[in-house]
Amino acid sequence: MKRAAAAFLAVLAPAIAFAYPNGTPDYVTDTGPFCASCHSAASAEYMTELPAVRAKSEVAEVKHYGLVRAQAPPSPYMELASEEKEEIIRKAKLIDASSSVTLEAPKKMKAGQEASVTVKARGGNGPVICVMLVDRASRFQARPVSSTGWLIQGAPEVRGQDGKPQTQWLDKRAIGTGRNLNYITIADQRFDLEKKLFPEGTVSYRVKAPIAPGVYTMAAAFLYGTENAVNSAFFQRPSGRILFSGEVRIEVE
Repeated sequence: MKRAAAAFLAVLAPAIAFAYPNGTPDYVTDTGPFCASCHSAASAEYMTELPAVRAKSEVAEVKHYGLVRAQAPPSPYMELASEEKEEIIRKAKLIDASSSVTLEAPKKMKAGQEASVTVKARGGNGPVICVMLVDRASRFQARPVSSTGWLIQGAPEVRGQDGKPQTQWLDKRAIGTGRNLNYITIADQRFDLEKKLFPEGTVSYRVKAPIAPGVYTMAAAFLYGTENAVNSAFFQRPSGRILFSGEVRIEVE
């Protein structure tokens, strides 16, 4: 029985290790950044609802680098020499400094009017990057933009690092189901830190404004990695990042 269990885990382990460092290949649906528990937040300001100490524990300096430098369990970096640990941190900081995300959207719309909003993301270390269109820049409480009455009309237009259209993420949807997702993975990303070559991509969403007049907020969440799949070890290493665009305020008349 023990041998059978060990064999099962040996088969399962590579699939688990592959999951988050290389994106979420099976989560082809709407979601929010709360699901990425293995990611560190780019700013404590994304968690204003939490006590300051708790919010600070989610930023990279504490959640990621603190674990890298830890000398005792449960740190998965304990087997590394001090020089190796500092190299991980050095590279991650350079990646973070070169990462950005913006959201372009109209400032005013009529109720029920359609318009395009565009997310532009750059950074991380590949081989994929992910973006979400959400209602606000909140690490744990952001919701898909549809939660406030916006409707994503049809499949978003995805362009990769080479500027060419991509459909492979949305092609994973089950036959007969909608492709109007708020969560998109952009694949085929090349990375070379020394050459300053970083992943990037663009996602354009066609949205329909809520029918109720008012002022609505919208933001883009950008999820990327700073360590590769070999080193990241799934949940054990919080080497991923969550970075938000600025919140856009849209007046619906």
